[in-house]
Amino acid sequence: MATTNKKSTVVFSKRYFPVEVAVFEHTNGDSRPSYTVKLTRSFRRDEESAWETTDYLSPQDLLPAARLLGEVYSAIQAKLQKAYEERREAAAAETAVEEIAF
Repeated sequence: MATTNKKSTVVFSKRYFPVEVAVFEHTNGDSRPSYTVKLTRSFRRDEESAWETTDYLSPQDLLPAARLLGEVYSAIQAKLQKAYEERREAAAAETAVEEIAF
């Protein structure tokens, strides 16, 4: 079995306090990238405690989260469209080179 070197990087992040979203792009060699999304909420248990994060949302966090997720969807779709167009252009260039070779 071949080993794969997966890499993940944050490609988009935004915060509407106290909600924050981050998009991770995962690459695996020459294959197409995939994306995952992490949505968190910051909170403090009391005025003296340190800030913590959770994956659970309160009712007042739903609208900011929905707006952030809408932006995330648009950002991911733009990246997918760009990747598709690059693959299409590369395939067209490869076809043109093959036609010249004959």
